[in-house]
Amino acid sequence: MGKNNKNKSMFREMTLDRAAVKDDRTVELSFSSETPYNRWFGPEILSHEPSAVDLTRLEEIGVLLFNHDSFTPIGQVLSVRLDEAARKCTAIVRFDEDEESEKIYQKVLSGTLKGVSVGYRVSVWEEVNPNAMSTNGRFAGPCSIATRWMPYEISIVSVPADASVGVGRSADQEEGENRNMSKNQTTPDVPPADNDQERALPPVAPDAPPDVNDAVARGIVAERARVAEIGSMCRSFNMDPQEYISGGKSVEEVRKIVLEKAMEKNKPTPISVGKEDIEKFRSAATDGMAMRAGLAIEKPAEGAMDFRGMSLLRLAQDCIERQGGKDMRYADNDTLIREALTGTGAFPGILSNAANKSMAQAYQTAPTTFQLWTAKGSNTDFKDATRYRLSEADELEKIGETGEFKDSKITETSAKTSIATYGKSFGINRQAIINDDMGALNQIPALYGAAARRMINRLVYKIITDNPDIEKAKLFHADHKNLGTGALSVVSLGIAKAAMAKQKNIGGKEALNIQPAYLIVPVDLETPAAQLISSVVDPSKSNATPNPFANKLSVVSDPTLEDATPWYLAAAPGMCPSIEVTYLNGVDQPTMESTVLFNTLGIKWRIFLDFGVNLIDFRGLYKSTGI
Repeated sequence: MGKNNKNKSMFREMTLDRAAVKDDRTVELSFSSETPYNRWFGPEILSHEPSAVDLTRLEEIGVLLFNHDSFTPIGQVLSVRLDEAARKCTAIVRFDEDEESEKIYQKVLSGTLKGVSVGYRVSVWEEVNPNAMSTNGRFAGPCSIATRWMPYEISIVSVPADASVGVGRSADQEEGENRNMSKNQTTPDVPPADNDQERALPPVAPDAPPDVNDAVARGIVAERARVAEIGSMCRSFNMDPQEYISGGKSVEEVRKIVLEKAMEKNKPTPISVGKEDIEKFRSAATDGMAMRAGLAIEKPAEGAMDFRGMSLLRLAQDCIERQGGKDMRYADNDTLIREALTGTGAFPGILSNAANKSMAQAYQTAPTTFQLWTAKGSNTDFKDATRYRLSEADELEKIGETGEFKDSKITETSAKTSIATYGKSFGINRQAIINDDMGALNQIPALYGAAARRMINRLVYKIITDNPDIEKAKLFHADHKNLGTGALSVVSLGIAKAAMAKQKNIGGKEALNIQPAYLIVPVDLETPAAQLISSVVDPSKSNATPNPFANKLSVVSDPTLEDATPWYLAAAPGMCPSIEVTYLNGVDQPTMESTVLFNTLGIKWRIFLDFGVNLIDFRGLYKSTGI
């Protein structure tokens, strides 16, 4: 019955004002309002919010009928609009000039026919229970609000039912009639259903028949009951009822669909899980194992705490059961390890991910200083790459009377950067897994991660202590004007700063005005260096002589500098890079890869990093012998 009744029509009637009829046979009329209309199921309200009314049909194929008879068209709908302020729908219609239309038109002029009716269909209802308010807070229950409806024809009829709308209705008339209606109108009680969003609708019409024919009335009642029952049924199972309501499904059809979905949802499932669930499991297990190994995980994956207290053997059992559906409760330790480490199971991946987290965390937190003042570069392969620097351009010269321009030359210099692969391997065997040895997941990877970082640090400082050749002289050399003497003081810093500022471009003509940003010292000089840079006065003076270097340099101390007397200045790497740490394709931390060992029944990891430490310019560095 639901399919046959879903398009049943409803009607409202209102009074037509013949004074609004124009000489050109046109009439401006209002055909709907928000005035409550008592139907057999209770008060009905047509919402006139912009999102509620669909005027498309009237705009495209609107027709004026007599008594809703589709075989008796008497005119056309010229235009329709929604009056949001008055909350009414209005239309301009024109009577045709044929004999039948002329007859109705004359009766309208004479005042014999005074009724206007609109036919419409409702697709969405809001049921408001007694003592409740509608969702927009404008209507008090009990009532049924049409929140999505479409008018599809306008008719001239004899008896108006909605006196608040019609032809030429004024605001004063509407206000007075609404007051009368509010005073005299009564609404029947509509008992609430079990669901507080729906109201049970009466199965039959009351003794007084509705204004429309009995068949239409019964169809509308059935349709309302269908909508209410489908809505209640679907919400009980967390399903959206709109698809089935608008699709014309009957209650029985929806009941069958709901039953099938409920059976599908609750049917037994195997232990094995899909790819997405396995990824979530791996993430949770990885973070749980990492936390158990002592790592600090800022945002653990969902469910990670469930694995924090799990032993490695129990994790192996869980992996096998989740992926293979096997019951491993009674398996011995060797069987568990063998099953977990063979095939494409999750166990080796989880252990590798946990070990990798430990390595990466140790690498990032290793106490190194090279990254503060060196440049960072990237090569695409292992071949030497060239870093070019151009000289300054010649100054412009005055052009003589002959108009001759002189050629100018720009020279260039270059430095090579290269990278190599550095790596080690380590592993965890079956005994460590059975003994639940978490050191293999935490301490060993962490040691290698920190060692990789310290190696880069050592190679960087080895350059400034070994003093290699660059541009036909040592890195720190009198020819490069970046080598001086003197213990750490305001005076010696001033001399060093001036020397850096006077450095010339490769053409030898342009002063680069390089400003130091870092004071690099051995740990033996860290305290006096910090005191000097943080002091607002010159510590060597007895009076309050200002210290021009107060808080102007960042002090960097590193134990790799074993000689306790020399100190260095370095420019910011973005201004004048001198030493570059170059990585393969910008990957600036070690990579860990794993493989399952057949002969020892364990996991072997290899850790490697592709990088190089390259000297590319001397101008951004300065050395003082410290004596």
